[in-house]
Amino acid sequence: MLNRVVSRHTAMSVFSVLLLGTSAFAATPADIGPKTIQFKMGTKTIAFSHHKHQKLSNNNCWECHDKKSGKIPNWGETAAHKLCIPCHDLYEKGPVSCKGCHKK
Repeated sequence: MLNRVVSRHTAMSVFSVLLLGTSAFAATPADIGPKTIQFKMGTKTIAFSHHKHQKLSNNNCWECHDKKSGKIPNWGETAAHKLCIPCHDLYEKGPVSCKGCHKK
């Protein structure tokens, strides 16, 4: 009987930690940044929906941003290609081809 109680207690503790951990990761960051960011791509400007991407990543900002500085290291074409295209490809959403972002 005691083993069952301990097992149930342990299971509930593990479940609580997992549940709390999940909700902590999904919490809204203190600085949510701008709703939309305008990226210059040559002579064109791309509207990037920052808040939409935050929701899609469950506010896991560090998927793109550095944990300490809060910035995207070396932001530019190379960083965008490394961060954006694989994620878009994985989730089959967003542009993955050159023409998807670099429209003439």
